This record gives sequence, C-alpha cells and structure tokens, in this order.
Amino acid sequence: MKIDKHTLVRRQKSLVDAMDITALRNKFMELYGFETRQSNMDNLRRRIMYRLQEIQFGGLSPEEEAVFEERADHDPLARLDDMPKKKRLETPGTLFRREWNGGTYEVVVLGNGKFEHAGVTYRSLSAVAGKITGTHWNGRKFFGVK
Repeated sequence: MKIDKHTLVRRQKSLVDAMDITALRNKFMELYGFETRQSNMDNLRRRIMYRLQEIQFGGLSPEEEAVFEERADHDPLARLDDMPKKKRLETPGTLFRREWNGGTYEVVVLGNGKFEHAGVTYRSLSAVAGKITGTHWNGRKFFGVK
C-alpha cells in the first residue's frame, strides 16, 4: 500500500504537534542542519512543517531562487547587514522632569549623549533613572520620553 504525500504530511504534522520544545529543536536540527535557539514552539512547528512540505512537494525552482537571491542582494535586511542605529535627537538644554516616590527629579540634556542630574553628568537617561531608583530602568520610559 502506497501512502500519498498529503496523508504523509498530515501524519507528520500530528507528530510535530505532539512534540515538546526539546524534540522540536532536535527535529529542526535534523531538517535544517543547524541548531536553533528559537523558543516559540508555534514558530518552530511552522518552520518544521514548511521544511517537511518542501521535502515532500519540492521547493523553489532554480529560476525562482535566482529571483529571490537577486532581490536579496539589494535589500540590507535580507543580507542581515547591521542597520545604522536611529539617532535620537534630544535638543541640548531640554529638561526632563519626573515625580517619583515623593520627590521631583530633573535632567538636562547636554548633547552628545550626555545628561546632567543634580550636578553630575551621566552617559544615558537609564543611568540617571538607575541612580534615582536604585534599580535598572529604561530611562526613556522612566522620564516619559517619546
């Protein structure tokens, strides 16, 4: 008795759906040839099922692959190039104020990524927020900077 490809893929899907994270990572390694640190089980299942279907029904033709490769050559995200960091343009002299635990705290933007609070210069708003609270904070969130 010969099993058709669609039935085989449905059976494989039921097996993949029952796998835990360790089994999914092992299956991914088996199919793709490299390890993944992915921890989202739904995403892993989708990637595994895509590969299993590709094996059963075939992948892209050489012509289709060439089109995608050519497009990827001109796309920095597809090449995984480092994207330049967004410059945050806080104008020197800008005053950030935050009321916290009964006190009012003010920070002045000095420019060039420097901030002043209570006469002390800091390299980031997060450093100022950490000094004020005693714990790590995202400085932009702490001071409500959009």
